[in-house]
Amino acid sequence: MIFSSGIFLFYFLPVFYIIYLVLPIRFRNIFLLTASLFFYAWGAPKFIFIVTSVIIGDFYIVKEIYKSSKHNKRKLLLATSIFVKITLLIYFKYANFFIENINFVLLHLGISTIKWTKIALPIGISFFTFQAITYSVDIYRNVHKPLKKVSDYLLYILMFPQL
Repeated sequence: MIFSSGIFLFYFLPVFYIIYLVLPIRFRNIFLLTASLFFYAWGAPKFIFIVTSVIIGDFYIVKEIYKSSKHNKRKLLLATSIFVKITLLIYFKYANFFIENINFVLLHLGISTIKWTKIALPIGISFFTFQAITYSVDIYRNVHKPLKKVSDYLLYILMFPQL
């Protein structure tokens, strides 16, 4: 769903806004998260489970960073958190590019090419990745305390108005 589409402007946004306003305050964040997941799944249903799994896993890694008093463990957990996110970003953004170039060279060398299924790019993956990295680094540096609920972290990363 695109922000400038008729579906978003005339159906999703007004319905979302009305429901959000009439809900008691204690239910608004969970509704916003549900709407954000729906919004993301509308445009990239194949990737919703990958994105949410990575975010949930990262939530627990970052909590461990905060709880740990050992400097080396904190560094290792931060490096793991960043490595996983950057690896996924590189895979989704650049795997097609690398395989196409390798196949180009192989083809010109007379060698059979690599069989490859094109990888679709999850919507907003760069945004999610860098926002999650800054969160991890802020927790590592003790700039902030980690969020207490995984749903709050999912909302922080996936909230549809910021996409």
